Amino acid sequence: MFLFIQPSQFHIQNIYFLEKKINMIMDGYFTKFVFSNQYMTMNGLFFKLPQVTISPNFLTIDTIYNKEWIQRLCMIERQILQYYQMFNISYDTKRSAIQKTPIYILKTQLQKGVVKYYRDLQNGHSEQPSYYVKISGIWESQYEIGITFKIIEYRRI
Repeated sequence: MFLFIQPSQFHIQNIYFLEKKINMIMDGYFTKFVFSNQYMTMNGLFFKLPQVTISPNFLTIDTIYNKEWIQRLCMIERQILQYYQMFNISYDTKRSAIQKTPIYILKTQLQKGVVKYYRDLQNGHSEQPSYYVKISGIWESQYEIGITFKIIEYRRI
């Protein structure tokens, strides 16, 4: 079963960061987070994508028709990165606070209207697939930070 939230249901105070770990993919760190409110707790955030056009390995999102949805997800990306930086201040060798540069990868891809997606091969075999965005954590390097996300195809059973 998949549990999605609407972008309008997102509240930054429901984000709780887990322990920072060494990032195995790049020189830096990775921090997972959970989204929790009085009703549920999720590992990361799951947003159902609006209607898309499918091509092999890419989805096309109508950026005009879905403008408000895209703006809300871009705002969520920005809020998560700002919130993370507020609690994870880095220092240089002189103990001066370093403000890392946020890299808005989700925003860039959504505003282009073309995104790569992954197939969840363990789900059902219905004719009509659906798609969702999974935001699972924060990556950081010495001077930059960004969110980790995937766009995933799933098929209802």
